[in-house]
Amino acid sequence: MLEDTLSVMMRRHHLRLAIAGALGASTLGAGVLPAQSSMVVLTLPASARAAGGGDVSPLATDASALFYGTQRLPRERTATVSAGTWIGDAQLATLALAMPLRWQRRAPSVLAVGVQSLDYGSADEIVPDPLTGGRRGTATGNSVGGNELALTAGLKQQFALLRFGMALTYMRQQVADLSASALTFSTANGITVRGWDADLSVQHVSSPARNPARRTLTIPSTLRGNLATPVWALARMRWRGIAEWRRANHAGSTAVVGAEGSYTTSAGWELQVRGAALSYSDETARAPWSAGGSAARGAWSLDYAYQGFGAFGAVHRMGVTWRSRSPRNPSR
Repeated sequence: MLEDTLSVMMRRHHLRLAIAGALGASTLGAGVLPAQSSMVVLTLPASARAAGGGDVSPLATDASALFYGTQRLPRERTATVSAGTWIGDAQLATLALAMPLRWQRRAPSVLAVGVQSLDYGSADEIVPDPLTGGRRGTATGNSVGGNELALTAGLKQQFALLRFGMALTYMRQQVADLSASALTFSTANGITVRGWDADLSVQHVSSPARNPARRTLTIPSTLRGNLATPVWALARMRWRGIAEWRRANHAGSTAVVGAEGSYTTSAGWELQVRGAALSYSDETARAPWSAGGSAARGAWSLDYAYQGFGAFGAVHRMGVTWRSRSPRNPSR
């Protein structure tokens, strides 16, 4: 278990058991086996919009598409920020900026940069008692903390019905006075035929790197495949369905079926709702469903997502997006 691994480190560096508990709880909630993977921030929803629909990549239609393979980055200048609490009182935040390269007219390109952050907070420092195997000890009066940070730069290339994306991510994990870092590569491609969208992506491919809690850091690389239906319009309402299958190494697979709908008012407001049902191959604290919504007008959009975590409670996510111009429809 990660808690046992960290306790070895604590005996050397006086790290409080609460930090290990927070890391273990957050990792379990993400569906990653605590003993085998780290950099939990890479497995958590990077978009408030996508989080409301089961964290599927077709719903990340703003700059946060950078964190889902980049192939769905928007063609306008876009800035997206989101934040929320995670289980164990951890704080999760993301920021992404997308910029189209105007000189590429026949084959449009979009460049994007972003950051993902997971802060476990701080706790009292305790010197472990070796007689208890490091599970109990004496408070020193100081405090320690832990955090994870991932910096990503990506590029999207469009060719008629085809779209391609690739990204590099530099990640850093810090626990007390120890830190580790790694570099990963992501790639994705997709196609649109008669309104049907299909995508396939491989995210965070990397070789093992140094880890403060173990000799090696196993990066949770993820394989995603998804399909989105055409948009069905009825008066001022629009709907579409989405299905996705994804698998993170050492974490099992997740199957998602969801939908997104929108309604445009006479005053120009665009109101959206989305939800999804999820099925997990491995045991997890996550609820088998999620829900969310958005309110947009002009260049601005406010997004919200909710998901339950059983005994851990629930997590809420808020996001704000600015676009240089309004999107042509709510699903693209």
